[in-house]
Amino acid sequence: MPLLFALPLAILVFVAIALLLLPLSLWQRVRSGGARRQARPWLITFNFWGTLVSTVMFATFVAVAGFWWPGAWQYAGVGWLVGLLIGVLGHALTRFEAGPQDLFYKPNTWLVLALTAMIVVRLIAGMVQGWQASVNGVAWPHSGWLSHAGLLAMAAVLIGYAGMYALLLRRRVRHHLRYRGYDRSPR
Repeated sequence: MPLLFALPLAILVFVAIALLLLPLSLWQRVRSGGARRQARPWLITFNFWGTLVSTVMFATFVAVAGFWWPGAWQYAGVGWLVGLLIGVLGHALTRFEAGPQDLFYKPNTWLVLALTAMIVVRLIAGMVQGWQASVNGVAWPHSGWLSHAGLLAMAAVLIGYAGMYALLLRRRVRHHLRYRGYDRSPR
């Protein structure tokens, strides 16, 4: 019997922690997103491959979701292409500082803020839609940006951006190392 009382309490504690930590983590993302960073080749390569794995996993999820959500492939594809373009824009807006051995970069703060705002909009829209569907019995829209496919498109924008930015940053770091004579890779 005490377990029945502990379970709702545990759920409430989890929700309270999540509601407190989510705004804090988003604020930290905005604050550190535009900070000056040292371009460490191993970390940038790890980020690139991690983003590539995430893209493959996302494409697999969209392939499965496409059976139930109309337009999932189209929305995700368009979102991913938009994300790639935003990644190119983000790389063009990034300020680079080349030192004698190290390369430093500073992403554009406004672009980081805009992408973080998109994450907030996506989270709130998903929570509102989920609440309306579960409590009021309101059906999810079948098209538009609030549909399942529309929310997938927003995720695809973020994954496309991260992938393109990581690819271009990796190329920039490799060029910097080669130009400075520190390239250890075989030609």
